Amino acid sequence: MTAGQSSDGEQFNTWDKWIERLEADWCKRGLWGAGAVMVVAVSGGPDSMLLLHALAALNERSDCKPGRLIVAHVHHGFRGQESDEEARFVEQEAARLGLPFEMIRVDAPGLAKREGLNPQAAARQLRYEFLIRTASHYGATHVALAHHADDQAETVLMRLIRGSGSTGLAGMAWSREEEGLLFVRPLLMLRKMEVLHWCSVRDIPYVNDSSNTKRSYFRNRMRLDIIPQLEEENPRLVEALCRMADSLRDEDDYMEAETRRLFQRHVKAVNDGRSGDSNAALFIPHVQAGYILDRNTFLGLHVALQRRLIKLILNYLTRGSDQIDFEAVDSARVRAAGECSTTWRVDVAQDIVFAREYERLLWLRIHHDSTEGADCKTGFTIHRTDAMGQLSLPNNNSTLRWTTVAEVKAGSDAGRSESFSAGQHHHGQAWEASFDAEELCWPLVVRTRQPGDRMRVQGLNGSKKVQDMFVDLKIAPSLRDTIPLVADANEHIVWIPGVRRSNAAYVQPSTQAVVHFALEGGAHERSVHP
Repeated sequence: MTAGQSSDGEQFNTWDKWIERLEADWCKRGLWGAGAVMVVAVSGGPDSMLLLHALAALNERSDCKPGRLIVAHVHHGFRGQESDEEARFVEQEAARLGLPFEMIRVDAPGLAKREGLNPQAAARQLRYEFLIRTASHYGATHVALAHHADDQAETVLMRLIRGSGSTGLAGMAWSREEEGLLFVRPLLMLRKMEVLHWCSVRDIPYVNDSSNTKRSYFRNRMRLDIIPQLEEENPRLVEALCRMADSLRDEDDYMEAETRRLFQRHVKAVNDGRSGDSNAALFIPHVQAGYILDRNTFLGLHVALQRRLIKLILNYLTRGSDQIDFEAVDSARVRAAGECSTTWRVDVAQDIVFAREYERLLWLRIHHDSTEGADCKTGFTIHRTDAMGQLSLPNNNSTLRWTTVAEVKAGSDAGRSESFSAGQHHHGQAWEASFDAEELCWPLVVRTRQPGDRMRVQGLNGSKKVQDMFVDLKIAPSLRDTIPLVADANEHIVWIPGVRRSNAAYVQPSTQAVVHFALEGGAHERSVHP
């Protein structure tokens, strides 16, 4: 598009007619409604200065005019005196237009060094944080950014070179929601030459950022070298890339909506039980958050939806950070479809693990609390003199209760121990076992499993490995270290709640005292096996 010319070739020789065209386009796209309170991000360059003046003109005469404009400027700390002069310039222009002005000085170089970010990423993070705070302070509904068509083309090509998928190649959206705000880009239809044309025609002042000529930045090399070379092959390259991005964005919006529908229908939450979320399908200790999905449901999806569903889950767990790339997503997809093993666990990103537990898939964000659960690993002690009591077992999100009675009533089923099979729910039901108190070797210890643990089980000559018992019942690996065991003073395991009891200390008609145990609300009780 040539300077002063619309995309369909109409000439706009006057500022008023050009503003009318912008107004019509913005209203058609529904970027904002009448009365919107808008923060305008202004660097002082030609793009943001043209946007500010166009919005100010719209504010005076448009039927869909914003209710209020606030000028926001970030001093990133990169260019010393030059940045100081830019900040003063933007403040003066805001005052000349009668608009409120907000500015912040940030240390983007320092953040980049501390967090291992590139300078542009650090500056962007600090800039968006400031824009969101400013919008909150003024009760703004929108934040306006001055990206134009050339910026869009650069972004698309940079992402293509880096191997982005279709979502990345859709480029920058005209509008997107973040933190309850709409970030809008009203100039995405304009070429840079048109921006400069109207700044010249209207005598709109601006400053030039000297860093824009430094070829040490990838975006600058893209703008100064790569795109001009490609335009020798296709003079309308920028328009073609923007058109492709628009098309991909429409398709991406549809696929994203379909993916979210699948997420709502098939993906369930996982947590460590401390959040009080009773709707979680599974409680796992040391898990800040996570999601669980039936593997067969996953395998029934088209590969494109498989990738998108994994990416959506990982984006939730990483809070939208840049840790997740295509390789991480597709590696997880291939691993989920593999038949090499029914249980495994792999690291996906920092503190994020992906696991298969029989016919379910789990994505988990782990927190590393070295003290939580330590007592349950080493053991809680119950003495013979403790006639009754209860223990809270945070690792298992459960409570173990016990009481001692002095005699066995006729017809008592006190010797019975309930067990569970994979796939059963026991909501609100305790798992119970009773023992002849005089036949037990006190004190008892409540702990989790240890290497080599075995138990002499009811109905079996000899002993059996606890590990094998868990495997037989298909208890998820993520839960095996959370299940409490009751052992006697000789380290003989007498009961594994919900699994088996040993052949020790059966209650007989001659029994004089019975100790009765009940476990309520265990994590493995809430386990959901597809």
